[in-house]
Amino acid sequence: MFTAMRNAWIDETRTRTRRRESFAANGEAERVPDGSVASEELKVQAMSIQSAMAVLPTDQRLVVALILVDGMSYQEAATVLGIPEGTLTSRLSRARATLIAKLNEGRHGHH
Repeated sequence: MFTAMRNAWIDETRTRTRRRESFAANGEAERVPDGSVASEELKVQAMSIQSAMAVLPTDQRLVVALILVDGMSYQEAATVLGIPEGTLTSRLSRARATLIAKLNEGRHGHH
């Protein structure tokens, strides 16, 4: 049952990612009426996070999505993924380090 849940979740995540990518590719994000600086900053931030997530291996991306996006506990996420909690925490730790490095690299690259 958990494998089916995990596979369904992976498929849904891929679909959501594709939808976001096509949304951005069509330039629809630029046509959002609110042109405030805060709104622009949030869009840039969201795109940076997306591109940072894209560099993660699938196993790390799943852990990040379950814990940081879906708000699952470590125990719940480990159960869904069918891995020990220790494995989950080490994957999350590596993923966070990679994401932080990638996001910092992006910030420094623009200045």
